[in-house]
Amino acid sequence: MPNASQPGSGAARIVLHIGAMKTGTTFLQQLLADHRAPLAEQGFQVPRDQALALRGVLNGSPAADAATRRDRVAHRFLRSLQAYDGRESVVSWEFLSFLDRADAGRLIATLGGSAGTEVDVVLTVRDAARTMPAQWQTTCRNGSTLPWPRFARGIGAWLDQGRDNRPARLFRRTQDVAQMLDTWTAVAGTDRVRVVTVPRSGADPLLLWRRFAEAAGIDAGVVVAPDVRRNPSLGHPSCELLRRVNEVLGDSPPDGAARVIRAVVAPDLETRSGEEPPVRLDRRGRDVAAAWNRRTRTAITESGVAVVGDLADLPDEEAVPAEAAHRPRPGELLAAADTARAGLVGLGATPAPHPPDTVEAAVDELAAMIREVSGVDLTAARKARGRGRS
Repeated sequence: MPNASQPGSGAARIVLHIGAMKTGTTFLQQLLADHRAPLAEQGFQVPRDQALALRGVLNGSPAADAATRRDRVAHRFLRSLQAYDGRESVVSWEFLSFLDRADAGRLIATLGGSAGTEVDVVLTVRDAARTMPAQWQTTCRNGSTLPWPRFARGIGAWLDQGRDNRPARLFRRTQDVAQMLDTWTAVAGTDRVRVVTVPRSGADPLLLWRRFAEAAGIDAGVVVAPDVRRNPSLGHPSCELLRRVNEVLGDSPPDGAARVIRAVVAPDLETRSGEEPPVRLDRRGRDVAAAWNRRTRTAITESGVAVVGDLADLPDEEAVPAEAAHRPRPGELLAAADTARAGLVGLGATPAPHPPDTVEAAVDELAAMIREVSGVDLTAARKARGRGRS
């Protein structure tokens, strides 16, 4: 990957951070946004509204007078990239890792513009023992009914036997580094793609930033003591509660139900993360994670791309003894249901006269309350949050 362009040398090169999901993308995007001004002083542009702009670039018709804000933002975004004459522009959106070769090629051509501005690609990669639980949690937030053991086993069945199944498809879409490298090296060139490994748990929180900065050609010293806000997570009982609520809501929940879960129920349950056990891998799950890491390491090595970090961050054998798989207990699920119920009451939902004393009844009640407030204007309702929370 070439060095950053010198200021005044024409359109600055573009560094495109494409994800993958669950690899510290929110952390890196936060640091870039929080340090936009000092980065600009050194010749690094961090455009605003990147996710919305990229949606417009990929799916819209960017124009200054476009009917939608998305397309107007996309137009300004492209102009800012192509007019900037500093050292480089840094763009980060994890959903770019989903693109196929045709869409990735069109995106690079569009970002480069008529001047053919150089576009370099950075892909962050993380240990599957951490991405598997994180990805299952995300599926629960987004309507999935897949139980955790089935999710992990499905990935293993695809690795071991090539057996197609829904859990494997979900995980491959967000974590198939082999496919991502095949796509992006084909359209950008092997010499313009770098892989950054996410450090293991317990490492210096800024080590990932320093690695990313090295790959992107940024002065890492711009960030000294950041106010780092961790991406919120859910404990296992809260994830399992959401999964069961999704089952009761069924395949055709009312319009707005998913929005209520993502914007209200899940954030309320996040407040319980310090009280709940996390989603853990059992022995079979750790074997699957190690096998996935072996596949990823092979893909990185065979692709010929440069690596910033250490492939040992993707352990290809069980690094620590497997813990017994946690099964959420009824009391844990009922406690999580109490938290979710209070938030829904704050939106105006009507609870049962008496709190349910079984998990099944609590799940049914939550599903009914979500249906009841699925049409609520959340912007206005947030001002009234807190009602019913004693």
